[in-house]
Amino acid sequence: MNLPRNWNEVSVSQWLELNTIDQLEYNSVFLQTIEALSILSDTDPEELEDLDPEELINLARNVSFIQREPSNKPKELVKGLKLKPLDRLTLGEFIDLEHYAMQFVQNFDILLSILYKRWKTDEWGNLIFEPYSYSIMSRKLLFHEVSINEVYGAVKNYIDYSNDFKKRYENLFNPIIEEEETELDEDDLKAEAEEKVFTKWSWEKLLYDLSNQDLTKIDAVTDLNLIFVFNMLSMVEELQLNKD
Repeated sequence: MNLPRNWNEVSVSQWLELNTIDQLEYNSVFLQTIEALSILSDTDPEELEDLDPEELINLARNVSFIQREPSNKPKELVKGLKLKPLDRLTLGEFIDLEHYAMQFVQNFDILLSILYKRWKTDEWGNLIFEPYSYSIMSRKLLFHEVSINEVYGAVKNYIDYSNDFKKRYENLFNPIIEEEETELDEDDLKAEAEEKVFTKWSWEKLLYDLSNQDLTKIDAVTDLNLIFVFNMLSMVEELQLNKD
């Protein structure tokens, strides 16, 4: 049986499959082990069920590395695409990344298709990334046969960056943060319902406001640098507070 020796030999598609093993469907360690080995070796699970338990345990030991995370150091160039520095993300890219990151594992390949870009250098040697106008659903397929060790860190680093970013601009994200559940009266319930509507449409409302309610300008807004936008929003809020 041809089993990988480490994460370098496991593809993104195999990693995705490993993370979708349903513990309710495979409700024993034995069945989960068989399913994992089947994915890693591209073998029919029925063939593995006939193995001696001791032999199965030895095979599981050989792939014990799957109990650990892949490398957090991503490869910058993958399939001719370059990992975009996080401080150069646009507002539109950040909004989509935040949406898909809510289901980190299921959308892993989609997140990669946003983070990795086609690129070139201009006549002065500056790095230029392609506009965010391509199909992320088509591009995600490019990463399926890439080693998970090469790209896992790209998404993991984004998650860490996102958490730090929200802390840095906590005053702007506060309206989106959910409070602990308590007993609410009628007015509180009404306010909570309004808050849920606001949260549901928070990004759309932001884009609508930044484009001065002109839908034809939303694309230009989403192309703005993320940090620039939030610095400006912080300035406006601080000036408003001082004015009040």
